Amino acid sequence: MRPAERVTSFKAETAQDALAKVESGSTTMEQQQQQHKEKKDGRGQQTAPAGVMARLILTMVWRRLIRNPNTYASLVGLVWSLVAFRFHISMPVILRNSITILSDAGLGMAMFSLGLFMAMQPKIIACGASAASVSMAIRFLGGPAAMAAASAAVGLRGTLLRIAIVQAALPQGIVPFVFAKEYNLHATIICTGVIFGMLVALPITLLYYIILGLL
Repeated sequence: MRPAERVTSFKAETAQDALAKVESGSTTMEQQQQQHKEKKDGRGQQTAPAGVMARLILTMVWRRLIRNPNTYASLVGLVWSLVAFRFHISMPVILRNSITILSDAGLGMAMFSLGLFMAMQPKIIACGASAASVSMAIRFLGGPAAMAAASAAVGLRGTLLRIAIVQAALPQGIVPFVFAKEYNLHATIICTGVIFGMLVALPITLLYYIILGLL
């Protein structure tokens, strides 16, 4: 290769390198500007008025509630109870038995869903030991304490007060897990609380029964 050609190729390579650097620099600047813009947009979203956020949350909750068939079932059951109590109407046997079958099937499906959810978790205690301990403490210590305070406030004394405290120490039902999984709100904590609550409920309930019987 001749010296003139070498100089020409060297200049061309130098020009290409310079152009590549300019393009990479412009790309970097564009990326920095885009990140800066996204940060500004994020700040704008974080500084939204509290009234707007509350309105959005309430709207979302309302839409979820009106789509949930349990809401309508609860309203229908409440209306029927009021009408039956007021006018002394009894439900037909075939309808009552049909509702009983549906409720039993729903309970079984909920327990199946709970077991399936637990089996899909990587750990037995899905929410962690600390969260499980806190939930158990709230359930078996905070629940009876709140029930004792509320019962004493309304005037319950003696045997009725003891019954209320023991009932508050019973394990939680399966329905909270169904709603937690439906709305994707701490389903792991509720699931762990239901499973381990059933395991420790018997000794804790007996302990409350013995302590309250000695008072």
